[in-house]
Amino acid sequence: MTIKQVKRILLIYAVIYIVLFIARAAYDLATFTDLDIDDNYNIYYTAERADIKAVSNYASVKMPIVADVAAAVGVLEQKYERIASIVSKTIDYDADIGQFNAVLEAHSAVIQMENRRGLPGGRRVDLTIGVRPESFDTMVAAISQIGAIISSSTTTTDKTYEYRQMLAEKETLERRRASYEELRLHGGSIPDLLQLEERIIDVESQIQQLMVGLGEYSDENALCTINYTIYEGAAAGTPRKLWNALKWSTMVYLMVIGITIVTIIAALVVVWSWNWLKKLLSDKPASAPPPEPPPAP
Repeated sequence: MTIKQVKRILLIYAVIYIVLFIARAAYDLATFTDLDIDDNYNIYYTAERADIKAVSNYASVKMPIVADVAAAVGVLEQKYERIASIVSKTIDYDADIGQFNAVLEAHSAVIQMENRRGLPGGRRVDLTIGVRPESFDTMVAAISQIGAIISSSTTTTDKTYEYRQMLAEKETLERRRASYEELRLHGGSIPDLLQLEERIIDVESQIQQLMVGLGEYSDENALCTINYTIYEGAAAGTPRKLWNALKWSTMVYLMVIGITIVTIIAALVVVWSWNWLKKLLSDKPASAPPPEPPPAP
């Protein structure tokens, strides 16, 4: 390969890169209205949101079950926790907050945690919202239309086992309290009665704590959780758009170069293997002819 051919190949690849950059830059300048937000925003969001105390909401669903063909249909009550996490960004913070408040009111949801920070131009609000299970999906869809979504996820966790454990523990404590109260009826020394009274008070305290926890699972308090963050930023300017176009064109260009190099290497390996195989077959000595039979006597 001559130097002239090498220069021609390099020129072709340079033209490819320039065309990619110009095409992407033209597209971004014409259509790109994203926010000028740091690329590491998601990392910051995750770290800051982790410092906020989580709110636990639970819901339930009753499902018919049949143990066998002859058995009557029963009902299994499943307890579950459902959490949606949505992060949005906006260039019109006040209007989008107003739209969010309208969605909140339309779905009769409640704000359980609110954390506002920042000054105009860089404001942010973190919210934890409780919403009835039947309105969860529609509210998530409505919130997803506000601003521009950075990330969105929904997690559903079964809590039936934990709920049944709490019920079993409550029954155990109630039986223990009944036993202590029965012992109290039999009388005894004052120190023994005082010690027994302390045990009864301790058991009742544990039962009350369990009742509070079980109350979170009741149908009256059934809620699903939406963790929502909306972040304010300015519209991306021309330098930002050109930088994004440069990053995209460089990534695509390197992919093209990489695919080309891998293809050339694979072709060379195939050609070399084929030539080596042909040479191996051609160098193999021909088999000797069979000996002639001796002349007849």
